[in-house]
This record gives sequence, structure tokens and C-alpha cells, in this order.
Amino acid sequence: MRAPRKPRTVAVDVDAAPVEAGRRMLWPWWLMGALGPLAVLVAGWLILAALATLGWFTSPAAEFRGALRLAAQLLLLAHGGATTIAGQTVTMAPLGVTVLLIFLALPMASLAARQAAADRHDPDDTGRVWVDPEALTLRVAAVFGGTYAAAVVALAAVLDLLTAGLVLGAVTVAAVAALWGVSRGVGYDPTDAWPEWLRAAPRALGAALLVVVAGSAAVLAVALWQGRARVTEMVAALDGGWPAVVLLVALHLIYLPNLILACASWALGAGITLGDGSLVTLGSTDLGLLPALPVLGALPEPGPAPWPALLWLLVGVAAGAVAGVVVALARPRARFDETAVVGGLAGTVAGLLVAVACALGAGGLGTDRMAALGARSPEIFLFAPSILGLAGLAAGLIVGLVRRPPAEREEAEEPSAA
Repeated sequence: MRAPRKPRTVAVDVDAAPVEAGRRMLWPWWLMGALGPLAVLVAGWLILAALATLGWFTSPAAEFRGALRLAAQLLLLAHGGATTIAGQTVTMAPLGVTVLLIFLALPMASLAARQAAADRHDPDDTGRVWVDPEALTLRVAAVFGGTYAAAVVALAAVLDLLTAGLVLGAVTVAAVAALWGVSRGVGYDPTDAWPEWLRAAPRALGAALLVVVAGSAAVLAVALWQGRARVTEMVAALDGGWPAVVLLVALHLIYLPNLILACASWALGAGITLGDGSLVTLGSTDLGLLPALPVLGALPEPGPAPWPALLWLLVGVAAGAVAGVVVALARPRARFDETAVVGGLAGTVAGLLVAVACALGAGGLGTDRMAALGARSPEIFLFAPSILGLAGLAAGLIVGLVRRPPAEREEAEEPSAA
């Protein structure tokens, strides 16, 4: 029977935080943990309100109160909600705002965690306090994340925009921001207790996702360059002067992650839909009537695509191979069949994460022609895991075959030693 595990403690450098060793803030950590997420949401709303106000200046008929409400609607939309803007139903989450909110929340959560450590423990001679990181992380993250999610849900209820999807999105964003930020604040890594080979899994998945994002960004950059004439023409046709250009740039920035994920779906072979009657794949492009958004000028010409477009499939192959190699190298004594299996599993899981991200980046920006935009589902859930999984399996197999097992090396060294 195993003996009960003793709580593990780590040193938290309080000097690295605004709260130095030997000093305490005037308010307790839980108050900071509750006010921090509110400050993050207010900051996000102010940024969106500034953009909405700029749009209000260019539309004399619009009401200023409506501009402020629009900022709140966009804030909720970033958490997976749905809203109506200018009579059109919008369901596509601006993931750029979502990412911004998470990164704004990280330092606030870290500060709350360090303050919690300083409040409950006295620092030693080096200015550090010793805490149980797991218990502290869960306690502070519960306060920070719970307040964040509750504030988003309350705002949605006030605006009569509360949906199940928004609640799920708010809880997810709150959990990611709180757990990530608090863990960083106390230096807690939950993978420290995992086996060595399993600790490589997050690195493998992160590396695969990074390859997909980089490759998809390259797809977007190449498409914009090839369609620069059409894009420039659409921008020049805009009315409203420089405020309209600023708003257009801001709109593209808050939806930039969505654009990259749509390019990922295209590069992985699943293709993208652009409303009713428009489909873009590696093999062909079929376009219906589309609005005059400058970014749509980067779409390929209608008709069959040239065969070099298929080379973009190498983005998924490279991502799966990277995931497979990382986990295979973490098992130096494994046989080639084992490295092939773990490589394939790593690639498949990475592909599933890519597919989920692409699905989250899809949605609608209106009705009819703009009702369904982004990655094709369920195609992306078939193509992404398959391509990355097979590439990871092949990479793991190659690593296992190229690397000589330790037993064979020992047998080869015995005659020379004799």
C-alpha cells in the first residue's frame, strides 16, 4: 500500500512581483483576485468602445449609446456568444479579442497568486516564500476564473444575450486565463509529476500547433500578395476617409486568428466555405456573390486550382512529423514500433486540436451569403487528424529505425571490450 503523498512545496520569488518581500498590499489577495478579472473586462470593453466611437463619428445618424452597446456585444461575441448587429445575426467570435483578453488576464492572475503566497507565508532570508503550489493554484484560480466567468454571464444577462454557448465560452476562457496566469505566478508546472516521455506531450502538441499557425500565416500572406491588386482596389473604393480605413484594419485584426485558422483548413485539404454557394479547396474555387471586403480579394480565381497548390499539404505533414519526433525522442529506449505508435498518437491529438481550433474560428457574419464562413465541418475533423497522425506515425517509425536500440549497442561493444 502506498504511503500518502506529502504536499510538494516550491519557492515563490515575491521580489519578482510588485509586492516585495516584507511588504503587504493594503487589500487581501482574494480582493485582487476578484477585481483583476473585472479590470481585464473593462480594459477590453474600453478598447472596443474606442473603435465603436470612431465608427460613430463617421455615422452621424447613429447614436452614441448604440456604439457603447456594440462594444459590449463584441466583448460577449469574443466569448462564444451570438448577437445582432445592424439587423444581421453574427456568430463568428473575434478570436483576436479573445486572445487579447487572455493575455491581459495573465499578469493580473499572476499578481494575485504571488500576493496570496505572500499573505499566507512569511518570506525567508532570500525573499522567497514556500507554498504548496497545487493547492494555491486551484484556490486563486477558482476566485479569479469564477469572477471572470460570472461577470461575463451577468453582462450577457443584462443585454439579454445569454446563451449556453456563451456560458461555455466564458468558463473556458476564464479557466485558461486563470490557471495559466496563476501557475506562472507561483512557478507551478503540473507536468513535473508526469513520466519523462509524457512530459514531452505538451511540447509536441505546442510545436505542431506552431507549425500549423506559421504555415497558415504563410498561406494568408501569399494569398494577399497574389491578390494585392484586388485588395487595393477594394480599399480605395471605401467611403469615410481615414476613420473608415482604421476601422477596416481593426476589423481585420480582431478576426486575424479566424483568417489564419481558415487558411489552415484550406491547407489541410478540408477547404473553407464562404456562405451560400462559395467553396474554396486545394483543388478548385467556386465563388458566388460576396461582399466587398478587402480580405476576400485574396481568394483564388474561380475554377480548377494549379497543382502546386497541393504542396500546401506539407504544412500538415510537417506539423505531424514534428509532434512525432518530439515524443519519440523523449523515449530513448523504446523500440521502433513503440516510437511509431506514440508518434502517431501525438500527431492525431495535435490534428484534433487543430480541427477544434478551426471549428471555433468559423461562424457567421450575417445571413444568406455570410451565414457560414470558415473551416468546413466535419471535413476538417477527418483531414487534420489523418494527415498529422500519419505524418507523426511515419516520423516516429523513422526515428525508431534510425536510432539503434541500447541493447544492440551493448552487444556491439562486448566483443571489442573482450
